[in-house]
Amino acid sequence: MNRKQEGFTRSENRGGALMKLLLFLVIFGGVLMAAWVYFLPTILTSTLQKRTGFGVKVTELRFNPFTANVDLTGFVITNPESFPRPDFIEVRSFNANAKIATLFSERPEFDYAWIEVSYVAFVRNADGVLNAKLFSDRLNPPPPAPVDENAEKDSKSGQATLDAKVTQGGPVDLFKKEKKPAAKDAKAMPAKEVAEAKDKAAKEKPPEQPMKFLIRRLDIHLEKVIVADYTTATPTIREFDRKLYYTYHDVTDPKQLLAPFALKSLESVGAAIRGLIPGGIGKAVGAVTKTGDDPLLKKPESPAEDPLKTVVEKLEETPKP
Repeated sequence: MNRKQEGFTRSENRGGALMKLLLFLVIFGGVLMAAWVYFLPTILTSTLQKRTGFGVKVTELRFNPFTANVDLTGFVITNPESFPRPDFIEVRSFNANAKIATLFSERPEFDYAWIEVSYVAFVRNADGVLNAKLFSDRLNPPPPAPVDENAEKDSKSGQATLDAKVTQGGPVDLFKKEKKPAAKDAKAMPAKEVAEAKDKAAKEKPPEQPMKFLIRRLDIHLEKVIVADYTTATPTIREFDRKLYYTYHDVTDPKQLLAPFALKSLESVGAAIRGLIPGGIGKAVGAVTKTGDDPLLKKPESPAEDPLKTVVEKLEETPKP
């Protein structure tokens, strides 16, 4: 009987220890989740601010990694101090619900996405710098220029080198004379250049392919577009209250958002959300708004073209809803 009682006692002790361990893991997981919710907005906003130099503020950001749901409210981006007015982007709310299994695939899928934008302000300061272009360039810096190996070799070969005759008491040549290529080597030069060109082309990255995505339902609400130009003595400021509200179904291509013209301003909004929210959700929002046809972000066709003036003309042509 004593042995049986001892066995029961040991089982009860093990069960109690296991329950305590499970309780500790639940409490510890809750603490981690609370810390995640509390510190996540601060971490993401400070990261985006350091990358771009623009002011970033978020009222509330909730992200559930288990359900792939994002709720963002009060997302405001302000211009650097070099601009006469701070306004750039204010996203009143953004909500998206993705299928978590697809976030790790080549084509993430969303049940729905909602983007409500209070305003997008395109501001050009007295130096001719446009805020949207500056933000885009800092968020996506160009790759470093490839090092010219031939130029580096030429610079090294131009350095002064002592001749070996100095050790024999003979005259010293401060610069070694470069040996001229023989006539038979001249024929080999084109082949060498071709080989170097092929090697250089192989090292260059192929053009980035557009991201694939699927959004079952996409709701977009855009209140206002502001255009401000401070390059002249008298600043030109225009505000277009469009109050656009559009619903799209089965969105797979940003070209579905090409009309009306005011929606092209959402490319900066999508880039901002992509810069703030990491992973597939942010990338998909950036991809769906990247039409590639925003005159403020693409290279002008001629030096005389004024992209800000083009935007004003297009917005004036857009009929009010």
